[in-house]
Amino acid sequence: MAEVVMKDLKKVYNHTVTAVDDFNLNVENREFMVLVGPSGCGKSTTLRMVAGLEEITDGTVSIDNRIVNEVPPKHRNIAMVFQNYALYPHMSVFDNMAFGLKLRKFPKSEIKSRVDNAGEILGIKNLLERKPKELSGGQRQRVAVGRAIVRNPKVFLFDEPLSNLDAKMRVQMRTEISKLHNRLEATMLYVTHDQVEAMTMGDRICVMNDGFIQQVDTPVTIYDNPANLFVAGFIGTPPMNLFYGRLSAGENGLKFTDGTSVIPIPDEWKQHLGDKQDKSVVFGIRPEDIGNTKDVDKNSMPCIKATVEVVEPMGSETYIYLTTGKTKFIARIESKVKVDVDQELELPINMQKAHIFDGETENLII
Repeated sequence: MAEVVMKDLKKVYNHTVTAVDDFNLNVENREFMVLVGPSGCGKSTTLRMVAGLEEITDGTVSIDNRIVNEVPPKHRNIAMVFQNYALYPHMSVFDNMAFGLKLRKFPKSEIKSRVDNAGEILGIKNLLERKPKELSGGQRQRVAVGRAIVRNPKVFLFDEPLSNLDAKMRVQMRTEISKLHNRLEATMLYVTHDQVEAMTMGDRICVMNDGFIQQVDTPVTIYDNPANLFVAGFIGTPPMNLFYGRLSAGENGLKFTDGTSVIPIPDEWKQHLGDKQDKSVVFGIRPEDIGNTKDVDKNSMPCIKATVEVVEPMGSETYIYLTTGKTKFIARIESKVKVDVDQELELPINMQKAHIFDGETENLII
């Protein structure tokens, strides 16, 4: 397998529309890297530049220490799995998987060995004589992945491969692709708009928005310490709650207020927030860190008073949609705690998990 290096990558369409800009990313050998972001953020365009399907406006793409900007896709030693499977309907599963090898004049014995091996890995060896129309969506996606496996490429590229599957099948295929990565020890670059896929599959995640990288790190680090407001609001289900307000000095030190709620700021934060007094900031807290007091001293926690608008039982937990003043937010609490619509609640905040973002730059302060 190989390292993929994207340096100062840029893509401009029609000299006016910039799809990707100032993109710098190293995908390490045998790493599972996920590009995630909303539709139109440039993630698929980036993947297609690595594959050679999009012309690079500026910058370089290197695969295995070789710049491949001018190298045709077929000579980059990559394999791509598309969103729509792209199977030949008149060919059997075996012939679909073997087609690329036949074009490269591989011996028949080698082709059969590779296809049988891929079929065994993916659990579709008993389907090799069927046509695509006789397969389920999940089975078709396995065939598309198998077609990539038989190539023994240096890099696997996945372009939203699970978006056409139902929810249950997506979960199953997420597991299968992760197991495949561990088994093949392959370098994989995976594009998705689904942040759950990104969090559960990637060794590292590259969060994109408007053509720019927002943050690159492990899933846990990105969840616990988002670099800016966009990442905080995009990663997480439900996303982080954001309260827009100001910092001001009180008798007992700094406090945050959004016009309705007042939240005391811990003393250890003051060294990071000294120059933000009387300036706009954003207070961020995850839904699971509001209203839950397990393993935390409730008496030491500030509280937010709010009114319940909607209650969503999820089985093992409950989502509560609340409002305080002009701010709406979500709390995720244990299902055994019963609440009613229009009920007034006083919810403790776990300040050990809270964050402050700069109101102007939107970057994380602490």
